[in-house]
Amino acid sequence: MSAALTVAAMLARGASHADRRVRRLMIAAAALATFFLLGAGNLLTIRGNTYSDWAGLVTEEGLRGGTALALALLVVPPLALLHQAGRIAQATRERRLAALRLAGATPREVRLIAAAEALRVSVAGAVLGVTGYVVCQQAAMAALSVERTARYAAPVWLVPLVVAAVVAAGAVTGLLASRHVLASPLGVSRRAHRPHPRAVALLPLGAGLVIMAVAAFLPEGPGVTLQFTGGAVTVVGMVAAGSRLVLESARLAARWARTPQTLLAARTLQADPRSWGRTLSVIGLVVLFGTGAGIIQADVLDDALRDDSSTDPFWLVSFTLVDLALLLALAVAAVALVVHRAEWLLESRRSLAALTASGTPVSALRRTAQRQALIAAAPVCAVAALTGLIGMGAFTVLVSEPTTFVAAWSLGRAVLMTLLGIAAASAVTAASRRLLARAASPEQLRTE
Repeated sequence: MSAALTVAAMLARGASHADRRVRRLMIAAAALATFFLLGAGNLLTIRGNTYSDWAGLVTEEGLRGGTALALALLVVPPLALLHQAGRIAQATRERRLAALRLAGATPREVRLIAAAEALRVSVAGAVLGVTGYVVCQQAAMAALSVERTARYAAPVWLVPLVVAAVVAAGAVTGLLASRHVLASPLGVSRRAHRPHPRAVALLPLGAGLVIMAVAAFLPEGPGVTLQFTGGAVTVVGMVAAGSRLVLESARLAARWARTPQTLLAARTLQADPRSWGRTLSVIGLVVLFGTGAGIIQADVLDDALRDDSSTDPFWLVSFTLVDLALLLALAVAAVALVVHRAEWLLESRRSLAALTASGTPVSALRRTAQRQALIAAAPVCAVAALTGLIGMGAFTVLVSEPTTFVAAWSLGRAVLMTLLGIAAASAVTAASRRLLARAASPEQLRTE
């Protein structure tokens, strides 16, 4: 591995501007993952219980576990971005990989070099994340006039554990990003074919929904336990079902397509639904959690309306923090989707250039890309919102009596989260307009 690190360092010194930009993106993703993971671990190490209107999620012992879980879940979008950036970095390194193969490197050694490069950026990102967390924590405690700062500070022994976890995750993502790409000594890359996702991928999602629905008819004690179990199964199912949902949506769109742009978009998704499903699953999780959080907000606001009282500042602060966290996760997932789009354009540039050379206007390709995003994102976001409605709706029935206000607010929140998820996916097209125009240029047809 030391030789791989040495070669990776040499390659980094000769990197192009595009490679350095991707590396900075990977460092930022690793820093975000470290920030959230260190925050989750720090919350679990705090002992004692105090009351605070503005920091109850941290000061109250009974709420720290849930807050730590939320922070741990926020690690998922940065890791998805790190993996996606690693894939595009792998695609842009084809020439160097071919040169290494000519020099005698085996495919295994090439993959180790890719993992070593991911390891280097993960270490840099982890150090940056730890530094940022300490600075932000000290600034927050100073702003809130916290006296016993040592009580809330992250213990020293936790830092190397978090750094090691993020670095290991970075190395694994580097290996995963390169496992389907083999570079021949002649510079020809071959991406291993993967079969379409099967319908069985939808079973965990359905099982989770059934478990949560059954929990609503049980006594509160075992019902709550079963509800959390169903929620965990549903989260796993949402990740597993993303690619299959994209595939089914593409098949339906291709069957009912009335324009060439829609048909091309659907057929492209049918050819490779996993790449879209992988990133859209993260957006789906954000939509799911956002819908569930909206139901909790509706329940609290309904209690305040019935009691004719103002909402406790603790809830207002908590709701604001949750919504900000959801928007941040959605933004990171959207960036990962932009990186995925850049990877696809890099791989498909000769096909796109051939379409342009044969007379297809770039504007038509842009409309195709827009419809591709809509076809892929709409079912994932809609199913995620419906899952959140059913899951948290069953939980609300279990612990309280929902009113018309709660139902209306929850439905509106589900629609809002669905639209936000689709808008985030559609914004990818606008963000990649220049990349599409460059990839579709007939100059890409030149043989180098």
